Amino acid sequence: DHESSSIHVYPEGLLDYLLYVKNKYNDPKIYISENGIDQYDDPESPLPLWEALSDYKRVYYYNKHLSILKTAIDKYDVKVKGYFTWSLLDNFEWNSGLPPRFGHFYVDYSDNFKRYPKLSAEWFKTHLRKPLPFPPSWTPDKK
Repeated sequence: DHESSSIHVYPEGLLDYLLYVKNKYNDPKIYISENGIDQYDDPESPLPLWEALSDYKRVYYYNKHLSILKTAIDKYDVKVKGYFTWSLLDNFEWNSGLPPRFGHFYVDYSDNFKRYPKLSAEWFKTHLRKPLPFPPSWTPDKK
């Protein structure tokens, strides 16, 4: 399990960047798109389904980044108007093909593209109703 080499997890950098944009560009409305982290799944030795669905690292990533985002909005009055994660579904990544999985739904490429919600999908569904701490007290069924 590893991440894309081009992605470095540093949530505090999001706050630094948002404050920079606020101050440098006269407090604009900000939309964040394609924010996220992958989970690597080697086609030669794929992860068991339960493990592929247990994307704790992604939940941690979003929990930390959304906490920073809330701080930027509440404490510094940054005008963030939209936040979009990298991808709803695992898909083809232009430079890397299918192994890096960025989606909140696992796509089984060998079973007619059947889709399964990952832990991050469940976390977002619950988190959007009421913020939850990490780690969550629930996990997906291991099958």
